[in-house]
Amino acid sequence: MHSAIATPSSDLSRDRLRDAPAGRPRIPLVPAASRLAALALPPAATAVSELRPLTRPFTVATSDTRPSPRDPHQRMLEAMRIIRDLVQPSAKVVRAGDMIFRAAQPFNTVYLINAGAFKLVSRSLDGREQIVSLKFRGDWLGFSGIAQGRHPCDAVAMDTGNISIIPYDTLTEACARHPEMMAIVHEGMSTEITHERQSLMSVCTLASLARVAEFLCAWARSMHQRGLRADELTLRMTRADLGNYLGMTLETVSRCLSRLSREGLIRFGERGRRQISIPNLERLEQFVIGGLPDAGPAAVQ
Repeated sequence: MHSAIATPSSDLSRDRLRDAPAGRPRIPLVPAASRLAALALPPAATAVSELRPLTRPFTVATSDTRPSPRDPHQRMLEAMRIIRDLVQPSAKVVRAGDMIFRAAQPFNTVYLINAGAFKLVSRSLDGREQIVSLKFRGDWLGFSGIAQGRHPCDAVAMDTGNISIIPYDTLTEACARHPEMMAIVHEGMSTEITHERQSLMSVCTLASLARVAEFLCAWARSMHQRGLRADELTLRMTRADLGNYLGMTLETVSRCLSRLSREGLIRFGERGRRQISIPNLERLEQFVIGGLPDAGPAAVQ
């Protein structure tokens, strides 16, 4: 007697396969549980283990050719060392008043300042001179001549210094071979652009008194970044040159410096008024931002 309980699915599949017409091919049927197991995704660990390793390992580049964000003085020394090792430039001692290059002179060389202070001077069509930039140790001279193939201004030494002479072709070849050299050049160009924009902002937005104070702050910061004292400054330029650079008259420069001295923000040295000490640089910087409560007429040109 047949049982009333239904047979398992596997038995049913065998019965259907056995009763199929003779002319039709018999396709073996796979149990449902086996089909589901075949469609299931493998565990993550199994999938990873079945991946074949690449014949050439893939690695993410983690090296950075830019100088590391450490002390600015150390960054400058490291950059100058790399330049000496890779380019091996010749060096030259210069005196105050020496001309490094002149406006309209063909461009073929750049210069790295090893010591000293320099000014860039542009001339108008009627012959008037305008100091457009100041350069110190670690700065470059000559990048502005790349675009037109000629220097657009004069570069003049303000005191005794030392420069490295680097032919531009030699520099570009070193940059092509050594990414770290290219990074140093890019950083030098970026620093120059940033400095020029900051100087323009100072001339365009600050009153005379704050403009002179900002100039002294910038000079002090520049000395600190080069490993020199930031609280004792020796201005390597005359009052007339300072007024020319800041866009004010000689008399206005003198009044502003005297006012800063009376307020205790700066002090003049015993050897002359070019020797300036800054008792508290942070206080001087705060003055540039907020000014004096009773700045008075001296704050406006």
